[in-house]
Amino acid sequence: MDDVIARADALRLRAEAEADPAPAAEAVALLRDVPRAQHEAVAVPLSAALRALGALTDDLDALDSAVVLAREAVRTAPSPRAHAVLGAALTVLGERAGDPDLLAEALGAYEAAAAGFAATGAEIDHARMGRNRGAVLTLLASVLDDRSLLAEAAVALRAARIAFTVLDAPREAALAADNLCHSLRLLGERTQDPALLAEAVAAGRAALAATPADAPPRQRAMTETNLANALAALGGERRAEALALYRAALARLDGPAVAVQRATVRHNLRLAEQAAEAR
Repeated sequence: MDDVIARADALRLRAEAEADPAPAAEAVALLRDVPRAQHEAVAVPLSAALRALGALTDDLDALDSAVVLAREAVRTAPSPRAHAVLGAALTVLGERAGDPDLLAEALGAYEAAAAGFAATGAEIDHARMGRNRGAVLTLLASVLDDRSLLAEAAVALRAARIAFTVLDAPREAALAADNLCHSLRLLGERTQDPALLAEAVAAGRAALAATPADAPPRQRAMTETNLANALAALGGERRAEALALYRAALARLDGPAVAVQRATVRHNLRLAEQAAEAR
């Protein structure tokens, strides 16, 4: 059983890294082929695989199934991992559906996971839950148009970034800095605070500098886009750098699985071009 779960997890991770739903679908099929008597043992990895598949194919049914499985796992065999997987499934489904109740539930799941990881001394996983909580607060702030949630998100993400730095986890710190860049840019735009926008740019630069050369193209493109958004929000001479970053991000995004991300970058690029022409 452990071999099946390890194979499925490896397939899911490959799907997420390559933005390719095929390995995620293979992971789902592999876990669903497990005998019925062992279904409970694979509920958590199956939920994670369904979440990856649903996210890559925009399949709300797969995402809903991921949530149902993880909720049942948390009910019958609660563990930090089960709570974390539930949080991830709720986050993606809540974002796609624009449902604040699902996002609020995701916050609770991540908080429960964080408490569990802290109790077992899993420091990296504990910090990840803080970062995930910050990302969900950012999503919830956008759905509810609540700037106080953005401020709370920034606090959580700053703390996660510091924790990863102390733990000497540069890749994790880079992801936290990327999330922080996004949250601070949104907060800076809403409050018209140039200091927050400048902090967003600094966080985005740190994230991009720490992103390894072998990082998945979509991840690097997201980091470039978040930094470009912050630079564009600051305006002035920074727009030229923002344009270059948008174009670099577009060059990395190819294939149907990243169509939404590509369209978002193109839209932001057009807005930045128009702002530069209007100067």
